[in-house]
Amino acid sequence: MNMAHSPDETRDVTAPSLATPQSYLRTLLAARLAVVSFFMGLVVFFQSKYGDLAGESAASVTIVAAYLLSIIYAISLRFVKNSRTFVFIQLYLDLLLITSIIFCTGGVNSPFALLYILVIFASSILLSRMAVYIMATFSSVSYCMLLLLEYYKVFEPYYTFPPVYDVSEFEFVFMRGVINTAVFYLVAYLSGHMAKMLLSKDAQLIQQDKDFTLLKAFHENVLENMGSGFLAIDLSGKVLSSNPAATQILGIDSSDIINAETDTTLQLPRLARFFKHLHSMDGHTRQFDWVYTKKDGTEISLTMSVSKFIVGGKLHGAVAAFHDISNLKKMEKQVSEAERLASLGRVAAGIAHEIRNPLASLSGSIQMLRSDISSKLESSDKRLMDIIIREAERLNSIITEFLNFASKETMFLANVDLGNLISETLLLLKSNPEYREKLEIEENIENDLVAYVDHEKTRQIIWNLLINSADSMENGGTIYVEAVKASNPNDRRQAPRKWGKKTDAHMDHVRITIRDTGKGIEPEHIERIFEPFFTTKRTGTGLGLPIVHKIVKSHSGEINVTSTVGKGTAFTIWLPLGAPILLPAEDD
Repeated sequence: MNMAHSPDETRDVTAPSLATPQSYLRTLLAARLAVVSFFMGLVVFFQSKYGDLAGESAASVTIVAAYLLSIIYAISLRFVKNSRTFVFIQLYLDLLLITSIIFCTGGVNSPFALLYILVIFASSILLSRMAVYIMATFSSVSYCMLLLLEYYKVFEPYYTFPPVYDVSEFEFVFMRGVINTAVFYLVAYLSGHMAKMLLSKDAQLIQQDKDFTLLKAFHENVLENMGSGFLAIDLSGKVLSSNPAATQILGIDSSDIINAETDTTLQLPRLARFFKHLHSMDGHTRQFDWVYTKKDGTEISLTMSVSKFIVGGKLHGAVAAFHDISNLKKMEKQVSEAERLASLGRVAAGIAHEIRNPLASLSGSIQMLRSDISSKLESSDKRLMDIIIREAERLNSIITEFLNFASKETMFLANVDLGNLISETLLLLKSNPEYREKLEIEENIENDLVAYVDHEKTRQIIWNLLINSADSMENGGTIYVEAVKASNPNDRRQAPRKWGKKTDAHMDHVRITIRDTGKGIEPEHIERIFEPFFTTKRTGTGLGLPIVHKIVKSHSGEINVTSTVGKGTAFTIWLPLGAPILLPAEDD
């Protein structure tokens, strides 16, 4: 940024600067008081040394006038709006005061002609370069006029100090005026040039200060809001600074991190060796993966990248960025387990196919044999044959159910009234003799719950959950069924809500809740209820809930379960209204 002024440009003291206009004006006042006080001290000194002098009274008047003007300036400072005009007034009056001082201290013999230089210098700081030359001109004219008036004896100056030079020689007076005029203009040029340079440097400092402040704020915001933990580490391996994510991930206070040994704080002894060989280490970055134990005993998996911190070719320490990859490790484990189960499922499906064919032949043969010799069989033998046929059918049913679970879902999607579908399924349950007498059903189903789903598979979801609830209440109980429009808090496709209020635009899911008053599910079993073949029932295949989970996921839905032992279990399902984003079914 170039802040240089052209010769005809006026510099406003209100322009941006590291020093404010008020501070410049206060400095001018202080400088004036210092000069006047110095002058007063000289007067007192010479009076005590040489006794009463002719110019003593006039000098005193000038000193008093200078003090009074300074007081007036100081009072007016808080009311001034146009600083430039105020500066001009002060400097012009200062020229008048300096001329008076020179007159009272011997005219040509006065040693105070150089006071004009202070006014010229002040104008170079506070005004434009053109104003500097104007002040130099006024100073030259004032001084030369004073010399000429004294030479032609228009008046006699006061001699506060003993005279040294004879003013009757014109050559001396002329040379005195020329030399001082040259000095005034030389000072004007040099001070103007210097002020220009200072102003340019001032502008650069202002810009650099702004850039530094912005950069500092940017870095602070990045570190404060980044999700990864950050550590600045010195050459000895001690932590110099950290960000909130670091304390949150590690589960410790920031006071416990600062100035702590990094290898001890992070529970990573390998870091000590890293910092020991940091200077001679090839490359700039090292990667570390380890398991960290929090104060509460929780173990998390961390990964960290440590890089050298080099400024101007000199190594100052290291910076480390780390984050918690426990969920990633868990997902990797889940993916690996899913792949293992999928492979196992494919093998099991092949075996099931091979078992199913001879099983069908065996069942058919037993039925034919029973039909042919039924007249010759005793009642006990008939009962055994019935058991064989029934168990063969049950085994065939299990294999069929498993094959359905293991195969890819074929979806037949259509707009389905879920309210009617749930009501029809509840009617079937109420009509079932096994459950009719021992169950009470309470329902709250909204109207117009139309979703784009597979009718039969959705019915299977509801039926399997109802049977699961009914079987959990051996001595009877109540099943609560609710189906309403709602928003799924786990659905990332939703638009953000305004002011936390739910509107119709966000009610883009059907929430189906089936709750019972059964015996509940043990906490250690909750995470396994959707695993194939896991069951706590005396009879059952352990495929009912896994099938429910698979169908819900294939509809881009969500299913959650909450349970309290001795009080009951609640399954909550979210199915998207309208056409959902279909996910490929898992090939288990």
